[in-house]
Amino acid sequence: MDKNTDARIRRSHAAIVNAGRELLNQNSEASLTDIAGHAGVGRATLYRLFETKEQLVKAIAIDCLEVFDAATAHLDTQSRSALDAIHLLFKAIIPLAAEQQFLMNLSGLAFEDEDLQQIVKQQETELLHLVDLAKQEGSIDLSVPSDWIMHVIDALFYPAWMLRQEKHYSDEALAGLAFRTFCNGFRR
Repeated sequence: MDKNTDARIRRSHAAIVNAGRELLNQNSEASLTDIAGHAGVGRATLYRLFETKEQLVKAIAIDCLEVFDAATAHLDTQSRSALDAIHLLFKAIIPLAAEQQFLMNLSGLAFEDEDLQQIVKQQETELLHLVDLAKQEGSIDLSVPSDWIMHVIDALFYPAWMLRQEKHYSDEALAGLAFRTFCNGFRR
């Protein structure tokens, strides 16, 4: 296969994944034919890349999780402290509402997949490590369980995404609100 074919396949794959996320966020019953049309590719191309809707859903879920990883890859190099990294985490993730909506709509079924479970487990491990670092630096009360704090951080994204849609707050303002709420709940 030549470079042009490879590039075309990557573009088609990305277009299908993006179209699938968008359409399935709007209507979980969207068909592969609908997704192919929205992606601007033929059905044959879609079926060559994804034989079933389940394969496409898994690919979209993995893409969403990889987008989170890419958005947060800079946290350790750009932050001044673990608490600052948590602030940067809110700034990085709040704009990713479409990806989070897709993952929330999976109803747990796709998370039975081992590949997805591994990615999620790795992300949870990294967040727990960040929380533990914030505790070690004295930014978070040591008596609050780390897994509780991790789930609270995760939970703060939901109201931010809801307000983003309903009230049209800026991502920056929502990140500030989420971080302030976090800090007021866990600071010494």
